[in-house]
Amino acid sequence: MKIVAIDFETANYSPLSACAIGLAIFEDHQLVESPYWLIKPPKGHGWFIEEWTQDIHGIGWFDVCQKPEFGEIAQEVVTHLAAADLVVAHKASFDLRVLHALLEHFQIPAPSFQHQCTLQLARQTWLDLPNHQLSTIAAHIGCDLNHHHAQSDAIAAGRVMLAVK
Repeated sequence: MKIVAIDFETANYSPLSACAIGLAIFEDHQLVESPYWLIKPPKGHGWFIEEWTQDIHGIGWFDVCQKPEFGEIAQEVVTHLAAADLVVAHKASFDLRVLHALLEHFQIPAPSFQHQCTLQLARQTWLDLPNHQLSTIAAHIGCDLNHHHAQSDAIAAGRVMLAVK
């Protein structure tokens, strides 16, 4: 079974302000690839809420101003998602909203895929935990996590999915 976990970091509250994306590709319960990109938000959507981005993920305008926009890497992302048996994300509603907003903005057809939210699954699986934040779940299952780094978050979400099964 091929599971692809996805995670975005954004510069502000707009789903079009994605500034980082991480994927984690698991085949037969093994992490086989984990691509990560810093991406420049589209013109008009790239204003960074400095205190928010510095406190959360540490990415700023100068980190992404020379990076590709999502449209330049979208084909690789879409190819991975379309090939997955299952796509997962922790708080999937956020990541899928960002993904679909970007695909629409860049006029790229959305791939068809099945998805699961590891936050919802964690809430159903580990009832005794104080909360179900990715950092709490990752610690519970023994997964190293650099929280709010898109690549690390994607790997952790994939490992949560595997731990739930």
